[in-house]
Amino acid sequence: MFFYLLYVVGSAFALILPRRFCLWLARSGADYWSHHLVPLDRESVRLNLRAILGTQEVSDEMVSEVFRNFAIYLVDFFRISAMKPQDLRRMVRLEGVDRMQAALAKGKGAIGLTAHIGNFELAGALLSILGMPVHAVVLTHQNRFVDAFFTRQRQRVGVKGIPVQKLSPRAFFDACMSVLKQGEVLALVGDRDFFNHGLVLPLFGKSIKIPTGPASFSVKTGAPIVPGFMVREEDGSYRLVLEEPIYAPEGVSREEAVRRMSEACLDIMAKYIRRYPTQWYSFKEFWRQIPAVVI
Repeated sequence: MFFYLLYVVGSAFALILPRRFCLWLARSGADYWSHHLVPLDRESVRLNLRAILGTQEVSDEMVSEVFRNFAIYLVDFFRISAMKPQDLRRMVRLEGVDRMQAALAKGKGAIGLTAHIGNFELAGALLSILGMPVHAVVLTHQNRFVDAFFTRQRQRVGVKGIPVQKLSPRAFFDACMSVLKQGEVLALVGDRDFFNHGLVLPLFGKSIKIPTGPASFSVKTGAPIVPGFMVREEDGSYRLVLEEPIYAPEGVSREEAVRRMSEACLDIMAKYIRRYPTQWYSFKEFWRQIPAVVI
């Protein structure tokens, strides 16, 4: 209940106070939170940054910046519902949107791949506003009030959620297939395997399980994977970059096609994580095995 109240109060402040003041408040709150309430998370973030940067020398300031950026992400997520489309367009510089449009024009839908970086929620909202309906695969929050809060926020900007834990495996598969058959965007966050049946691949010199869902759906349907990342610039604006689509290779087995596509997905995610390490939100040691989410 504490986090639900925190989100509700934070959302109210974000909607009535100037953005610049909200960002200052968010950064200050993140500093207090990370230094005094979650010291173990700070050490996990430090370990992650060491792996990404390939060095043991990671400053306290860089660690703090990860928490600040996450707080800023929340502020702008809270503000989405009150933004007019023209405000959102002014706030975000677009690169490669034609790639998603061209992928959708083929009539098989598109798989939008991103990572827990920058403002991935804002990316889905913007694509939806631009006329490309987005259905995001989402994990259910343990607190049902928090879960309902995030669901409402997404729905207000036209992003429909596919709550994986609330559906049977068959119902989840059918829901995702339906999105692609309708020629719309199936959005997936692909930098963490929450279900413990992914593909083991190297990332920053260590092995990690990466979900094969994006590749599997692409091989099954012919829908291309379009990697996209919403990153925040130094002036507080955002840049949404949509990369070249990834298509299933021909003339190989299904297993080999899934492996090759998963490797390509991981390579592009690693590129952005390396470029924006303090905007990647992983507050537990990334390479440590986590309990699987059951569906």
